[in-house]
Amino acid sequence: MTILELTGVASSTYYERRKSEQRTTTKKTIAVLRGRPVTNHSFTRSGEAVSDEQIEEWLMELVSGEEHSYGYLMLNECLRIQHNLVINKKKTYRLCKKLGIL
Repeated sequence: MTILELTGVASSTYYERRKSEQRTTTKKTIAVLRGRPVTNHSFTRSGEAVSDEQIEEWLMELVSGEEHSYGYLMLNECLRIQHNLVINKKKTYRLCKKLGIL
């Protein structure tokens, strides 16, 4: 007599649950490995590296200097124009979120 017979659980139910547990652990490991690692710098158009700390300072200057509030897209454009940065809007969003200026 097997454990499944003693407990009254169908073998299909047992194996389906076991399979779904394996799927969820696999999804968790894939979610951790997904995407590119976050870099700590960006580049100017001339190829010089600029640290995220410097970009955060520039963002704070942009926000504190004006009466109206900027969105991250406008801040991204300002960084591109004023400081000749090659920066993605998603990185600007991430830095703004970290600084709490959204």
